Order: sequence, then C-alpha cells, then structure tokens
Amino acid sequence: MNKHPLQYVMIALAVILTGLVGRGSSVLAQEEGTVVIATPADGATVSGLITVTGVVDFPDFLKYEIFLSGGAGLIWAATTYAPVINGDLAMLDTRTFADGTYQMIIRKVNTDSNYTDFTGPTLIIDNGLTAPLPFPEVETSLLYPPPAGALMRLRNCSGNPLEFDYTSPDGFCSADDLWIHHKPQESPICTYVDILLIPCEYRGTAIGMGEKRGASYSFEAENGKVYELSYPGGDRLFIGESLGHPRAETDTGGLDFNDPARYQVAPDANNAATPAAAPAPTSASSSAPAEAAPTTTAGSSDQSDPLLPVSGEDIESRMPFMIVALAVIVFLIGGGIVAARKRGSTV
Repeated sequence: MNKHPLQYVMIALAVILTGLVGRGSSVLAQEEGTVVIATPADGATVSGLITVTGVVDFPDFLKYEIFLSGGAGLIWAATTYAPVINGDLAMLDTRTFADGTYQMIIRKVNTDSNYTDFTGPTLIIDNGLTAPLPFPEVETSLLYPPPAGALMRLRNCSGNPLEFDYTSPDGFCSADDLWIHHKPQESPICTYVDILLIPCEYRGTAIGMGEKRGASYSFEAENGKVYELSYPGGDRLFIGESLGHPRAETDTGGLDFNDPARYQVAPDANNAATPAAAPAPTSASSSAPAEAAPTTTAGSSDQSDPLLPVSGEDIESRMPFMIVALAVIVFLIGGGIVAARKRGSTV
C-alpha cells in the first residue's frame, strides 16, 4: 500500500516530537535536586563582603556546603543546614581569599553523608590586598532553622581553646566531645561551630584550657529550633533560643518540611554536622549580627520574581506538556485530512 505524502510528514513530526518530549522529561527529572546561583553572576569581579543568593534544595537533605576552588584546591566558605528557595545562601568576606579567579562549588550532602558537588559560577576576587585577611568579619554560614532536628551554634569568645561535650539522658540522641579554637585577640569575631542535634534533652560541660572551673549546662533541643551558645570564658556559658537568620521565613518559604522522604534527621547527625574538609569556621561576635553587615552584591534576595538559571541545574519547564498538546493537535488535524482524502478517493 502506498503511503500518502502527508503520512510521511506526520511520521516525521511524531519522531521529532517524541525526541523533544524525552528531553523535556529529563529536565523535570533534574528538579529532584535544584541548585541555582543568582548572585554573584558568572565571571563577576567581587570584593569586600558579598552575599551569595539563589536556590539549593534536594531530597534527603542534610546540609549544603559552599567551597571556592582555586590554585590551593577546595577552600571551605560556608555550611547551611536548611534548603533555601530564592534567598540568601551565604555571606562571604572575599578579603580572606587571595586575589584571583575561583570556581564556586556547592556540595549537596544527604543524611547518609553521601554528597554530590555542583559547579557554580566563576568569581574574580580583586581586593587589591598584598595578603588575605586572617579573619572574616561575618559569620559566613547562615542560621536557618533546620527542616529536621535542632541546630546549635556554639561560639568560643574566649582567648583559650574550649572543650565542649554534650550528651543526653535519653536514648538514641546526639553526643560528642570536641575542641573549639580560641578567639584571637585581633579577630573581630568569635570562633564558632554548628552542630545538628536529634531533638532531646542535652547536658554537659564547657571549660577553657587552663581554666580551673568550667560551666555546666542543660537545655531541651526541640525540632526545627535554633540555639546559640556563647562561651566568654571562666565558668560562664550563655544559652538562648534564636530565630536565626531574619530572612528564614521568606527564604525557606514554600518548602514542605513535613515530607519525610525529602527532609529527615540523620541518625548520626552529630557526626555528619561537622563541615568536611573545612578549617575551623569563625563567626561574627554575638553583639554584632552578621546579617547587618553591608554587601557588595546587587539585586539581592528581596526580589519576588523567580530566579533565572544564571548558573545551575535546569529549572522546571512546562515545555513537555506544550509539546504533547501540540502533538495531539497535529495528529488530529492530520488524521482528519488523511481520512477526508481517502473518502474523496473512494468516491
């Protein structure tokens, strides 16, 4: 049976549309782990204090880490324990890095401690300094309430290394004994570490090296809460519940933290919470919130429009549905034309 020329056109359209639908499906699949860096832009020259903005959200979320890759390898920049949608991802003091070109790397860490690295934009740091500053002036890691577990930020504002232990009378809770570097006298900020806790009652001691007496403490860590602990030295330790970053509600807005398949506490969250391949992070002093520091990046996260994929994985596309609808219309019209020609040829 000879085929009508229009049938060849329809077959060709079917092949093309099938291929396009397949491509569209792969775009949707990439939505399982979205990373978009809105600012700084790829190839931007930056200096001073900057805010990294964008999107980081993926299933089985534990945390994301930001590194800068340069001649010295990966340099840790920030760690955050909550997904962010169209908001602030980190604060960076670029003066603590040598002038030069860097690649931003965003590490997506799952609750089983497995991770994948995403390549972000290229940055050109130009502060005109003969040497990098030894200490940043801001807390680079932003305090967002975690979707699962409780977040504890521990600051050592004393001049001595701090030994800090925490445990719980309840079963299957977090526990550890760690040392935190001292705050150098010339540093404007305190040394800090973030710890993700399984919600439980916690107690322990904090004592500076060389101190005769330490501080004993206890507090109840609740799910989704942020706690700030500051050690000024001696037998004092200040504990308080915190609202975290002032943009927490808007930057994590729209996320369903009740989805257990997407956000859950890691059984060994106390171990997984320690930043991998990172030097001891430092923070802003408790009297000067890092969020108040000025930034040099424009078009920050106050915008309400969806972020464009300046760099990052593909965002969700409606193209597959449009293609399928177009294919149905083409086949209906083409089928009608072929049927009409056949009826005309038989008359």
